[in-house]
Amino acid sequence: MNKELREIARDSWSEELDSFSRQHEGWIVSVETRNPDGSVAVEARDLPLQGVSCASPQASDVAVSVGDRDSHLTHEVRDTTALRLELTPEGAERALIIDGRDGAQTRVEFRSPMRPEDVDGQPVPWP
Repeated sequence: MNKELREIARDSWSEELDSFSRQHEGWIVSVETRNPDGSVAVEARDLPLQGVSCASPQASDVAVSVGDRDSHLTHEVRDTTALRLELTPEGAERALIIDGRDGAQTRVEFRSPMRPEDVDGQPVPWP
């Protein structure tokens, strides 16, 4: 699989995550964490994305919210050190990668990556 990673500059995390959340709200994602020891924990599988945000403009904590009426999860990454977007060869966003200071890495991966401009219609927002 051909991977291209785009680093998100620290001073634009809040704006980039707001934009990412608006573009992808309702898209089906899985959230997994790879721990420093190599173990992987699946936090959520195939749930609609509600949003990804910084705790505050100055904070380095990032919250990922997914779910629907039946199942909801907010996964927090404390002391985030890097945010990257993994892109497909066509330029679609495949995953958001969040690195924590503790060495853990969280992936918010789309079930069906595609460019937002290629999506027909708008996803139904979660109430």
